[in-house]
Amino acid sequence: MTEPRLGGLFASALLLAAASWAPAQDAYPADVAPPPGTRYPCALTALPRGLPGVPEADRAFVSRTYSRVLRATQAKLVLLKALEDRHEVRAAHARYEEATSGLANRQKADTVPAGLEPFQQDVLAALELQRSFFSKAAGLRERGQGMDEAYRIPEGRQASSRLVAAWSRMQARYPAWPPATRDSIYHHLCALDLF
Repeated sequence: MTEPRLGGLFASALLLAAASWAPAQDAYPADVAPPPGTRYPCALTALPRGLPGVPEADRAFVSRTYSRVLRATQAKLVLLKALEDRHEVRAAHARYEEATSGLANRQKADTVPAGLEPFQQDVLAALELQRSFFSKAAGLRERGQGMDEAYRIPEGRQASSRLVAAWSRMQARYPAWPPATRDSIYHHLCALDLF
């Protein structure tokens, strides 16, 4: 019998840690405070416990999705601040890409309840369009151009349209949800938006 190689054990441990981290990353957080030095552009509040007004069959998916929306928003806020300050743009963009790539991949792999597929498509499209926007915006800022130029990048508005569509789909699916649930879900999508 040969001794296991240390590199193999280390790699296995990293894979196990990564596998256990991803689901934890998708659990809705207890603290929804924005990253230090940033603020949400709207009155984001935590999802209400139990998601009143959302059918039980949809709750886990909705919770995971809005956890990812929240984390994408937080990543967006950090990168947006770096772009506005023109400080460490490349590093901030790399961290944003890493975070949002993982979020998008987990969202794509999630099991979508029947009827929520169009909502899923809107969320994923909005995230991809926003990632494209930020890639272009980072390049502009590194070349010394202003944020007014960055906000003219069409993918920003296109992402915004997909977030509005996602909101419309949620409203149509859950017409009887209470105001606390409705407002929280609306503000999650609003906070992710650029406009």
